[in-house]
This record gives sequence, C-alpha cells and structure tokens, in this order.
Amino acid sequence: MTFTVRSLLDLPAARTVSLAPGVGEERVITWAHVCEQPDPWRWLGEGALVMTTGLGVPETTDEQCAYLRGMQAVGIAAVTVDEHMMDASFTEPALAYAAHIGFPVLSTAHEVRYITLAMAVAEAVQRGRDKLVQQTEQRYGALLLAELCTGAIPGPSAARLLEPHGIRQPSLIAVVQGAGGRAVHHQIREAFAAQQLPVLTAAEGDQVLLLAEAGDALGRALDAIATAGARVGASAPFDGLDELPNAVQQARSALVRNHLASGVLHFGEHETTSLFLPSSAEQLRRIANQVLGPLRTYDEQRGTSLTQTLRVFLEENRSWVRAAERLFVHRQTLIARISRIEKIIDRDLSSIEDTAECWLAVQAAISCGDLEPAEAAAPSGQPGEVH
Repeated sequence: MTFTVRSLLDLPAARTVSLAPGVGEERVITWAHVCEQPDPWRWLGEGALVMTTGLGVPETTDEQCAYLRGMQAVGIAAVTVDEHMMDASFTEPALAYAAHIGFPVLSTAHEVRYITLAMAVAEAVQRGRDKLVQQTEQRYGALLLAELCTGAIPGPSAARLLEPHGIRQPSLIAVVQGAGGRAVHHQIREAFAAQQLPVLTAAEGDQVLLLAEAGDALGRALDAIATAGARVGASAPFDGLDELPNAVQQARSALVRNHLASGVLHFGEHETTSLFLPSSAEQLRRIANQVLGPLRTYDEQRGTSLTQTLRVFLEENRSWVRAAERLFVHRQTLIARISRIEKIIDRDLSSIEDTAECWLAVQAAISCGDLEPAEAAAPSGQPGEVH
C-alpha cells in the first residue's frame, strides 16, 4: 500500500493536520527527516516529509512562497511544522500559494516527538513494501502453479522452482469454489496463515487452485475454507511433481462430486460412479475418449453439442419425449441427432451392449472432470436445429 499525505493525516498517533485542507493529499511519502535549514531542497529530495520546528521558515510572504516553491521543485512530499514553536506562522497568502502549486503544508502537535513521526512513516512505508513483495510473490506463485499443472516443467526443475516457496512432499492439490474470487482468495490466505502453512494459489475462472503440503494442518485449513462457505475438491496426496497434472484432475473430479453447499470432498470418497470404473483420472479419461473422443472432436470442429445430446438421451433412459423436452428440441430433431451420433461413434443405441459402453463413457468423463455433473450441465439450447 502506498503511503501518502492523506495516510499520514489519518494516523491517530501522528496528530497532524493540514493547514491547506485537501491540498496534495495524494502525494507519496517515502521517508521523513528533520531539517531546520532555510533551503531544505539542497539536502532532501523526492518523497521526503520535511519536519521542522519552524526555525528555518522565513518571515515574509514572498520568502515563504520561495521556501515552498523550492521544496515543490525537487519533489519533496510535504512539510510539517510544530504547531507551537514557529517564530513566524505561514501567512494566509503563502498558504494560498501552497494550495495553488499543490504543495501540502501540515502542522503536528507539539507533544508528538519527531522521532515518533519519523518511525510511524518508516513503519507504514515498510508495510507497504512488504505488501508489494507479498503480492509479487503471489503473482509469481500463481504463474508457477499454472505451469506446473500443465506438466510442462520437468520434475527436477519443478522441484527447484517450488523449493523457495516452502512446499514439501507429499503434496496435495485442491480446487476451491465459492462466491467471488477475491473473497475466496481472502478465505484461503486467512486459513493457511492460521496454520502457518505455505500455499500456492492460482485463479481459474470462478475457482481457485491451490497446492500445499499434505497433512493435518492442510486438513484444518481446507475445513476452515469450507466452513466459510466454499466447496472444496481435493486430490489424493502425491510425492512426485510429475503426478501434479493427474492430481489436478482428481481435485476437479472431487469438486464435481461434492454436492454439499460447503464442505471438503477428497478424491475417492463417496464414489457414486459405476463399480466397473477405475479411480484414476487418466484411466477414466482414456475410457471416455475411446467412445466419446470422435464425438467431442466433431463438436469442437463444428460448434455442435452432440455430446450433450447423447448424455441427456442416456440420462433419460433413451426416452425420446423426455430427452427432447430437456434439450428443447422437436422429437424428430432428436431422432436425427441420435442417428448422426451413432454414425460418428460407430455404436447402435438400440443395443444394450453399445448403450452400456456409452453410459460408462459418459460417467467416466464426468468422474475425471471433463463433463459437468447432471445438475450443473446446461441444455444444448438449439431448438429445432439438426446437427
């Protein structure tokens, strides 16, 4: 956070007011120094707060204007004077001139020692710098996590890049979804700070991806985030960073299956898919692609939604009427779409065997996070159109 003249005026301990209210309050203060010389601009420079008892302040209006103009010219942020010790107060024309050039003239209570004022400025400036460093580290961490999740960085290099962030193995990936990106980030920072646990985060739309060391502290942090109103899906713990892309899919799959308004679901808990499907996200994706791959490629190339059509048709137990109603299309349009789908995936949906394969493929795609769960999936919304 930048420390400005307004920030100084807002500090209760500073007991400082402006003699020209509203003037130059946005000017940035980076340091504070006592100067009783009549020409402080020779000794101090940009961003300085000049503190004076008034010994160096000239008496006449013209000289006071020159005094103010000299400080303004070198970028001094403001001048503050002891409210009682000035031999000659600033004249009204001099204060009007200060307002004209936008230079702040302040007055500090006599009881406030200048060392106290200088320390208050230094501490506030340092807090601002610390926050800037923290924000920079968070941005770098987000970029690093995004790269790690793609698997583009080899394991040894990834470990070296991750080491300064203090995240040890085994690790765990979690996906957090809540109301508002900033609110979720704040909840995550508070929860992990309370556990004194390092974490990397990266925003992905309305979700936040996080990487941290697996263990009890992480469990408590995730529970705190969920208690604050977010849904959390977590991967299984993993030891090698080359497993991270698979862990991301596990976390997304867990989030998809987390039907609670708020709560934490770990990958593999409360499985509701077919007993014939594996738990590995990569294996689930391979199963889905064996059947749905050609159909999804067709959709991507032509902008159609035949994968969604197949899914709804199967979820409605191959009922033409109910599926057509969910898709907002005419029954004949649905028949034409299913015929096209059968040709693309080389399956006969009047066959129990082929239907079972398609159903398992759809469930596998949902389990690995490639398709949304039924309650989140939107209808195709292309009434009357034949793809």
